[in-house]
Amino acid sequence: MAVNVGLDWSVSLEGTDDKGKKYTFTEDKLDRQKYARFIVKFLADQGYNSTEDTPHNYVLNLNSEWGSGKTYFLKRLSKDLKDYYPTVYIDAWAQDYSEDPLMTVISSMIKQLRVQAGKSEDDPIFKAPRKLVGLFKAVAPAVARGLSKRYIGIDPAMIMDSADDADLASEELDDNGKPIDMGVAASKLVSHLIEEHDAKANAIESIKTDVGEWVKAVIAADNTDHTKTEKRKYPAFVFIDELDRCRPSYAVEMLETIKHIFDIPGVVFVVGTDTEQLQHAVKVIYGEGFDARNYLGRFFNSRFTLRQPDFESLLEVHCDPHKLSSAHFSDLKITVWPENDSHKMNMKNITTILNCFDLSARQAIQITERIIAILSNLPKGKTVDILMLTFLLCIREKDELVYDDIFSAQFVRVLDGTSLDLHSYLLESYRCENKRIFIDFDPRVKHPQFRGVYPNRHSESVYVASLTYYLDIFVTFFGHSPSCAITLLGGVDDLENEPIEVLLEELRLANPHTEEIVCTKQTTANSWLGCTYYHEGMDKLTPSDYKDLVELSSSLDWLDE
Repeated sequence: MAVNVGLDWSVSLEGTDDKGKKYTFTEDKLDRQKYARFIVKFLADQGYNSTEDTPHNYVLNLNSEWGSGKTYFLKRLSKDLKDYYPTVYIDAWAQDYSEDPLMTVISSMIKQLRVQAGKSEDDPIFKAPRKLVGLFKAVAPAVARGLSKRYIGIDPAMIMDSADDADLASEELDDNGKPIDMGVAASKLVSHLIEEHDAKANAIESIKTDVGEWVKAVIAADNTDHTKTEKRKYPAFVFIDELDRCRPSYAVEMLETIKHIFDIPGVVFVVGTDTEQLQHAVKVIYGEGFDARNYLGRFFNSRFTLRQPDFESLLEVHCDPHKLSSAHFSDLKITVWPENDSHKMNMKNITTILNCFDLSARQAIQITERIIAILSNLPKGKTVDILMLTFLLCIREKDELVYDDIFSAQFVRVLDGTSLDLHSYLLESYRCENKRIFIDFDPRVKHPQFRGVYPNRHSESVYVASLTYYLDIFVTFFGHSPSCAITLLGGVDDLENEPIEVLLEELRLANPHTEEIVCTKQTTANSWLGCTYYHEGMDKLTPSDYKDLVELSSSLDWLDE
């Protein structure tokens, strides 16, 4: 019978882990719950056939690039599943100091499953099998060498150092003072190594049996606990996270451990990686020309990719949105243009520009963190254009030569045989067209009247301007020619005769074409964008002001998640 797993990631989750350490998960802001439900149902079916009552083994690669919420996903899912299935969570990166992936996995399974089974540390079921000692990297070579010395009377290194059979004649003496026949010793060593190989194979089977017993103990404990309404069932889930951050040798050995030792019926593994980064680790071990993708495919039954969320959701999770609010700017006593009351509008404008440049999640997060760092460290009384900062940081990230040439009055690029100025180049190279800039403000606050007489009837609203219109402002600021003349230099009073929101409904009735209505709104928004830019004195800043801010912040790199 299928387990009805209750997942509700729309609310935060607090609790205490097996070590008594408190944890907190915020609500799911990246819409990952739907993926969690699918994966649980899929793996439960793969790991156990309830119709035939037969357990199976399965290994899933959960692929997700940096910043996409992989660790949150695995940790929260492992916490939720512990009430329904035997569950183990392993942070591979936190434990790669051990040098031995087998020891990492075994110790984690013993500790976590023992707690879930309600057993004490002295319980014999959860004792590591003695046969396991010969498989640990730290002791296996020393044990093998010591046993060889014991059983064949000579250090095996001496035999392996012999180049050929002629070298096997030796004056070495055994413990009784008699000469050692190295040829006989070599034969004994080969027999001993075969026996050791067979012993390791038996030890592996013993481990599989013991893991199966640990899983059974957890399920059996639930069946005797009549206070539990939902009993744990097969399969057991083992989550291995952060593998791509480990040392290359450790990451590869962990995969081999999972594939060759832990193919245990009734146990499913979920290995979380940034698969592209893991491929680089494999190539470090086997060489740059090695087919790492095909190699990794051998370890997994399937791969599930968490899609990168939109930048706006991503930045809400990874950056402090309050630091982009007008309230925060007011506390800092700085002016940030456009003056949006809500941090959401500033975040929308940043992500609008980020989306033009085909950036990775890591790049988008780091650029936004640099913007926040710049604003947080501006001297009191300073003014800055957040759109210009974002554009410059993005261009510098994508092409430093273009960035450098922006600060010279001579910018020329040739694309497909056509010579382009800065404005045309930006439109051709990046996806700036059909993008929108948002201004959430009340025009009447700063401009209550036109010409000191006529009331401003443009009401508080979210004005949606064109990003390509802003590009005219951008290129003009750096001394380059815009694609068309800017018509906003006449000042705020010129907006008196612009269409206003009160007339939009009449216009809609006269001409029901929605595009024309949107165009009218956008024209008004473009005008307000330009007029407020000059009214707030953004043009009084210099290119060198922005260059200093961008280059100082670009020296700061966030190296961790």
